Amino acid sequence: MNLKTYTTVRLVTVFVLAMVCGMAVSTQNYFLALPAIIIASLLLFLVRSKVKEIIADERDYEIGGKAARFAIQIYSWIAVVAMFLLLWQKNLNPSYEPVAYTLAYSTCLLLLVYSLVFRYHAKYSMCNKKAIYTILAIIIFLVLVLGGVRLFSGEDDWICSKGQWIKHGNPSFPPPAIECK
Repeated sequence: MNLKTYTTVRLVTVFVLAMVCGMAVSTQNYFLALPAIIIASLLLFLVRSKVKEIIADERDYEIGGKAARFAIQIYSWIAVVAMFLLLWQKNLNPSYEPVAYTLAYSTCLLLLVYSLVFRYHAKYSMCNKKAIYTILAIIIFLVLVLGGVRLFSGEDDWICSKGQWIKHGNPSFPPPAIECK
């Protein structure tokens, strides 16, 4: 496959993915977006492996590394400042506090992942990449599954039963504003 065909396939894939994700959001079917993203990523990975021409050179990777480092730094500073501002104003609106903590934890996770990936590339960049990528993918999958099980377990939540919202566990938020059917 040549570079022009790859670029066309990539653009069409991104366009279709944007349409599917937009439709998922507009219909509030958010789980439709996840398989679409996974399928699009796998398709792009497979198509990229078939390209015979040079897609990027060392200079592109060096610029990309610098851009990623600066983007991480900028996001971290913005998130930390926003976190402190939201915590400072949590008396005005109690929902600011969970947003602030989400920003804090997401920043910590981003920096942790960056550190691990950096250490990997500094130490093991000449090793068997397929095995390490497979292990890393399994670890990420397990973390996502465990997080999803905890997040969507239904503990400490409101359950719709016979037209009324019933407390299940000890939810820290009021019942949903939408009608229970």
